[in-house]
Amino acid sequence: MRYSRTLLTSILLLLATSTASSVVAQDFQSSDAGPFLRAGRASYDSGDFEKATEWFRQAIERQPDFAEAHNSLGLTYSGLGRHLDAIDELKLAIQLKPGFAEAYCSLGAEYFEVRDFKSAIETLQRAIELRPGYAVAFNNLGVVLLETGQVRKAIEAYQQAVKLQPTRAKAYRDLARALGTAGEYNAALIQLEKAVQLKPDYYEAYNNIGVVCFHKGWYKRARESFVLAIKLHEDFAEAIYNLGVLEITLKQKSDSIAQYHRLKSLDSGLAGNLYNGIYAGKVLDLRNK
Repeated sequence: MRYSRTLLTSILLLLATSTASSVVAQDFQSSDAGPFLRAGRASYDSGDFEKATEWFRQAIERQPDFAEAHNSLGLTYSGLGRHLDAIDELKLAIQLKPGFAEAYCSLGAEYFEVRDFKSAIETLQRAIELRPGYAVAFNNLGVVLLETGQVRKAIEAYQQAVKLQPTRAKAYRDLARALGTAGEYNAALIQLEKAVQLKPDYYEAYNNIGVVCFHKGWYKRARESFVLAIKLHEDFAEAIYNLGVLEITLKQKSDSIAQYHRLKSLDSGLAGNLYNGIYAGKVLDLRNK
């Protein structure tokens, strides 16, 4: 149960940017900079990163030593995919405010984006040193550790994130996927069940449950989980693909062909893989993003 590169990116960006509004909302150090920070925040929250960039730059022009403005600009650059620029701004925010845990956390995410895993780990650990109860930093650290093959350490980081955010369904799912990577399927299933208890419509978690049950040989429950994931999100290509793989395994060719036809308009790559499994006997791995 490995993370894909695309999923890791989305997880880290989501977590890195989750503090943007709260950081920007802090007391402004200058009445001149304040209105521009507020305007940048509004643009950022609406997803208009280009406009947010303009506002944050104007805030910095009026108050060059405003660490929160540099941090917010760094997060906005991240949203635009300008990761090297984001790193520069976040470093400057830390230089101006050495105890800025949020900036360290976001900088760790950016180092991950440019594949500098050593710096990412060190920076996230620094964020945790500054704020020992920083759940986002623990979760980000788990992502990087898992990507670098440090599975046991990743599990420990995710466990801390769950302990700090016991009502956040995604924290349990992230821990479950690390446990699955370690082959600890029973423990992974426990965490996934907690995730869907907290969020009954969590279709991604039901897909993960299906994958775990498949690996355990519990094909009936695997099918039920994939079908439920698709019922909750009818265009969920990964669950449709996984259901097709399960049907190939159970030698239910006509059913797997039906999944192939459903996939063609959703994800041509997955559809092609499933086609090869049906007609060329290719051994397929389940998708577990």
